[in-house]
Amino acid sequence: MKIDRQNVVNHELIGLHATVVESTNRDSVGVSGRVIDESRNLFTLESGGREKKAAKHGNTFEFWLSESDKVRIDGDLVVGRPEDRVAKRLRRWHSG
Repeated sequence: MKIDRQNVVNHELIGLHATVVESTNRDSVGVSGRVIDESRNLFTLESGGREKKAAKHGNTFEFWLSESDKVRIDGDLVVGRPEDRVAKRLRRWHSG
């Protein structure tokens, strides 16, 4: 399934490559890897066989949608349970 840039926050983000490009915590800038898990407040990224946690709040992420297409997302927009975010998109689609 191709992810639409306009509503990427409503899609499943697990499996995408992500990089923290801006953060209120300067130590978080540059943390990157493939998203392997997502909770209400954190992304778990796998990079080089290691897991790294990145808080959603206060960070801006760059997600690679394909080899040549990337999009920046304010982490505050995706704070919340991922299943609720995806379900909200499905409810709008079915009611619209």
